[in-house]
Amino acid sequence: MPVKAGERLDPEATRARILKAAAEVFGRRGIHAAGINEIVEAAGASKLTIYKNFGSKEGLVEAVLLDRTRRVRAWHNEAVAGAPAGRGQILAVFDLIATWYAEPGFRGCAMMNAATEDRAQDAAPRRLAQDHLRFYRELFERLLVGARDPAVTARQLVVVLEGATLISAIDQDPGLGAEARVIVETLLDAAF
Repeated sequence: MPVKAGERLDPEATRARILKAAAEVFGRRGIHAAGINEIVEAAGASKLTIYKNFGSKEGLVEAVLLDRTRRVRAWHNEAVAGAPAGRGQILAVFDLIATWYAEPGFRGCAMMNAATEDRAQDAAPRRLAQDHLRFYRELFERLLVGARDPAVTARQLVVVLEGATLISAIDQDPGLGAEARVIVETLLDAAF
């Protein structure tokens, strides 16, 4: 929203508002289908403000994905910190995503959606999606203390997580979270 005469500028609030609006527009329409004018309108900001803050549409996409990365990692780290060590922490991650699948407007993983839509092999969406997958592998591997092959089991857990997320989004089936948890329990039983 434009600043009224006499009001102070709040650059952080403006940036946060633009990121939130862009994330919603990109999530609903896709990165390539969403135009900067649509984001301008949704954010109540000028094109100049968007370009000043992000440089380009690609810069805005990268900033949206980085913001999402920060929030997702904090979300998972909080769930893990509050759960019993090892197996309980891994199951807490899957319990968390099951609640996410049930949220109104669930559209799947923003990182994977952006990477799938991205045609450039070295652009930000692909690089950030690879980092996103690495985060999960490393998180699970760290939590698999005592497992026979933590690296293999961690990779399998990521396959379950991302596969369930994709199918839940496509089928609009929040029940997939519970099914994923059953698969994870089976994997964990076999891993120790």
